[in-house]
Amino acid sequence: MERRNAARMMVDIPAWCLLDGHRHPCRAVDLSATGMLISRSRAFSERDLPQLGAYEMFLGSRRPIRFRARTVRCEGPLVAVRFVVMNDADRLSIAEHADELARRRISLH
Repeated sequence: MERRNAARMMVDIPAWCLLDGHRHPCRAVDLSATGMLISRSRAFSERDLPQLGAYEMFLGSRRPIRFRARTVRCEGPLVAVRFVVMNDADRLSIAEHADELARRRISLH
């Protein structure tokens, strides 16, 4: 049963999971205003993630978007998370990024 509340977009965005005082690189592969799907490296995918984790990602700006997210699902290297704590300006940045991607896709067709 699908329970998504926001439109999703396929992306390839650098992201990091902050765990045990270290930044673990990963990639955001699916993004919406409410959460994202990340792909972890093989070594990192063997680690157990906390129920609530700290993350950051870049959407082309100099400043990273930092947030807390709840782990919804883990399937091998893929982890689905729902945003719990995020600055409102950063949520707006994600929405603007989604709009820009949608405009580019429409102009290509």
